[in-house]
Amino acid sequence: MRDQAARRAARARDRAVSMAMKRKEEYLGARVPRELKEKVARRAKELGIPISILIRNVLEGAFGEAGSGMGPGMTASSPATVAAAAPLGAGEAAEPAGPDGGRFPSVLGWEEIRLNRRVSCAGCGRELQPGEQATLGIGLPGEGHVILCPSCKETV
Repeated sequence: MRDQAARRAARARDRAVSMAMKRKEEYLGARVPRELKEKVARRAKELGIPISILIRNVLEGAFGEAGSGMGPGMTASSPATVAAAAPLGAGEAAEPAGPDGGRFPSVLGWEEIRLNRRVSCAGCGRELQPGEQATLGIGLPGEGHVILCPSCKETV
């Protein structure tokens, strides 16, 4: 009798967990086009983080909440956050960096690099391919870095 009750409880628990996971998956799909949902899922997989963390990081970056609850070692300019950030709108110009650091205040300096893997430009969101030239914005230890395509580099 006791074994039967334990098995029934385990099945009920498994069903509840399964339903909760399905709800989480469906939540993103409820109001987001399938193509965008797939892009978000791919980006999260590339970065090795859960979709919910990716979305939280993008939202925190968009609303200037850097450092409030991001994962360990992540800042508004960390690679995972920068890679996840939404691109500027079409025709929208990036603000040039002024003496106060402009759009990338955590960047100490800029260095030209040739990419070894695919990354997204922090300025416009364009996917940059291995072998392409890019500009690396180097931050203080623990502050991450920024990668810009040649077009966005001109605005800095």
